[in-house]
Amino acid sequence: MARPRVREKILDAAYSLLQRDGIAAMTTRHIAVCAGTTEASVFNNFGDKAGLLYALVGERLPEVQAVKLAINAELQGDMSAWLRSVYEHAELFYSAIIPLTAPLWGREEFLDNAMAGERHPMHGLLVVRLRELQSDGILASSLDAKALAVVLLGAALHNSFNVVAHGSAALNEKVAERSVRIVASLLPLFTAAD
Repeated sequence: MARPRVREKILDAAYSLLQRDGIAAMTTRHIAVCAGTTEASVFNNFGDKAGLLYALVGERLPEVQAVKLAINAELQGDMSAWLRSVYEHAELFYSAIIPLTAPLWGREEFLDNAMAGERHPMHGLLVVRLRELQSDGILASSLDAKALAVVLLGAALHNSFNVVAHGSAALNEKVAERSVRIVASLLPLFTAAD
């Protein structure tokens, strides 16, 4: 069974290494040394490097908390502003995690492990929030919450790939400018009447 203090020390060390030296420095051995523990402790607490990375993303990256807060924020009567905030925070979230998780994509052992259902928690969180808005009568009940989440988060993910691959200047606009344009185009999907 994992010991919480050791687990936290490992996550702290991994986050510190990530911030200071980047993803290349994040070997399980190096993380263990920095945490003052053994490499076996890393595996006992997280299963494998993929498990450690997903715990790190979910529990330490500020972009994760920011997008969760944006999704759960009150609308205050302005669907467009809420959607722009969700989009902007989602794009920043994806831009942060793409370089972290890309080395793991397509690895068979990674695809088959027990975390498979939790790989895209933002989508699930947004679907739940959209369904709440439907229950509150803010969104039409006839709308497909899963499809709307895919459309909004898919746009953020697509632009994040471009930012990571080509730099933010390649898109010729800031994330806030993109969010205005994208949300203006998508807003009719989110405001369809029953």
